[in-house]
Amino acid sequence: MNNTKDYTYKAKRNLVFLFFIFITCILLLCFRVYSIVNAESLNYKKRVLSQQVNNSVRYNNLLEPKRGTIYDRNGRVFAESKKVYDLIFDPGVLAKCDEEDIDETINFLVNTYDFKEMDLKDLLKNRAFSNYEVLASNLNYSEIENEFDDIRKRKYKGLHLKEAYKRLYPNNNMLCDVLGFVDKGNQGRWGVEETYGNYLRGEEGREFGVINDGNYIENKYIEPKNGNDVVLTIDQTIQYYVEEAIKANLESNPKNVYVVATNPQNGEVLAMASYPDYNLNDPYDLTAYFTEEEIKNMPLEKRTEFLYGLWRNFNISDTYEPGSTFKPFVAAAAIEEKKVNLFETFHCSGSKKLYGHSISCWKSEGHGDLTVVGALENSCNVAFMDIGAKIGKDIFYEYQQLFGLGTRTNIDLIGEGDSEYYDLDGLGPVQLATCSFGQGFTITPLQLITSFGSLINGGYLYEPHMMKKIVNENGNVVKVNDDKRVRQVISSKTAQTIKEALHSVVENGTGKRVAIEGYDIGGKTGTAEKLPRSAEKYMVSFLGFAPVDNPKIALLVIVDEPESPKPTSIFAQNIFKSIMEKTLPYMNIYPRIEGEKQGNSTVDKPKVNADTTTDKKTEENIEPEI
Repeated sequence: MNNTKDYTYKAKRNLVFLFFIFITCILLLCFRVYSIVNAESLNYKKRVLSQQVNNSVRYNNLLEPKRGTIYDRNGRVFAESKKVYDLIFDPGVLAKCDEEDIDETINFLVNTYDFKEMDLKDLLKNRAFSNYEVLASNLNYSEIENEFDDIRKRKYKGLHLKEAYKRLYPNNNMLCDVLGFVDKGNQGRWGVEETYGNYLRGEEGREFGVINDGNYIENKYIEPKNGNDVVLTIDQTIQYYVEEAIKANLESNPKNVYVVATNPQNGEVLAMASYPDYNLNDPYDLTAYFTEEEIKNMPLEKRTEFLYGLWRNFNISDTYEPGSTFKPFVAAAAIEEKKVNLFETFHCSGSKKLYGHSISCWKSEGHGDLTVVGALENSCNVAFMDIGAKIGKDIFYEYQQLFGLGTRTNIDLIGEGDSEYYDLDGLGPVQLATCSFGQGFTITPLQLITSFGSLINGGYLYEPHMMKKIVNENGNVVKVNDDKRVRQVISSKTAQTIKEALHSVVENGTGKRVAIEGYDIGGKTGTAEKLPRSAEKYMVSFLGFAPVDNPKIALLVIVDEPESPKPTSIFAQNIFKSIMEKTLPYMNIYPRIEGEKQGNSTVDKPKVNADTTTDKKTEENIEPEI
């Protein structure tokens, strides 16, 4: 009996225990189900809200900043951004509206903007998954003024306006090589637009929706930060004179023309231009150079190559042999190191033989006896080979480095090219001879005119720069580009001597064509034979400055491959003179009164006139310089 009772008791106890376990499991399961239902309900609600946010362009709108303006040194606009509007169609929203709202929106678009009703209905049907279809872009406010408020207030379902900015260049082609342009992503391409893109671009804003703790959509707005303005050292008026002079002097049908103007006293670039150029408002347009048929049949590779050639800034990116415009640097080094004096003479018989090589002067019959000044006036190759030999390769190479010829100028523009020149070991007697008259090495036009500044400003080399200052939209200065003096290359006495010698080149020598009555102008002609020599292609140039006593502007003009049986620097001199005739009065530099001097000579020197050569120069024998 006792065993039976014990068994019954244990069974009941086990049954109760199992019952409690069962109840506990049921309770736990109910709690879990309740938790899941509540959690998933909240998540589902959030997903719905999130979907609403994602499907609403209004809540996911990138707000484009206004790109900064580019000004010239006097506050005149080179590039600016104007507010425009894109008309956005939202099929995803409109498809969920009733027929009355759909008809109202479509009728509005058909009657106001001449869209085709069938096209809009096809778009509504086939793009119902889309919330962003651009119907029209770059609309000015004047084009949508009457409907502006209605669209912005969402009177028409599935239709809204998106603000944007369009980059405009009011002067079209002007300064195109320097400015560069902006692509569709508001990214600068080439020139100032790319170099100073981080300052100009600004920061995007955003308008979007977030789900807050109360589980409803809340608008958030992050204001865009507009870009900074860039003020250039360029003078728009001088730039205009430069480009007009190029256009007016294309009778020789040159392959290219390049011009750079600087302030030799501080390295500021005043103007920079080239031919051919392009329209900054449509940089891909080739209709100025090819017919529609030619463009249509043009291979992509050729089209790209031509465009890159248009966009590329030769003045800073490409190199060439400077020819006789390099001779003043050789003269300066020789005078500074006292290897020659101004009264010393050199004999030119028409050529010079070196180690089995016969190197000719441009004047086959020779110049006879010449002083250093006479050698510059007549641009005599033989005399400068002798001067180079007196200097020696060590001093020649040292001054090439001191003048910055062969190294980058560090101008604040992307794409500066590298020079090619002999190192000290490679500068043998023949190489030294040819380099002494500007052949056998290459430099960029900017390197040449930058180094030239040190010849005429008292001997100081300055780093060239294009940006004067950067200011924010409130007018506060963000950055200033101070003048940077690199080093003193030659003494002020040597610089004064070179200035006066270059003045004599214009008064008595090969640079006569740039003379302007009442002005003291100095400069040097140049004619360089391009590689390969057998092609007989030439680049002619003129490098000059004014006024002689206190130079305010240095100007380099290069004409590439003029079509002429006798290519000479005359083509470059004509452009130089055209620019200076207008630029000097604009810069408040006026012709001297009769008997008055613009410059004062302070250096003892021989009389700088035709007597520095034994040969009487004529109009015919001073033009060539090959």
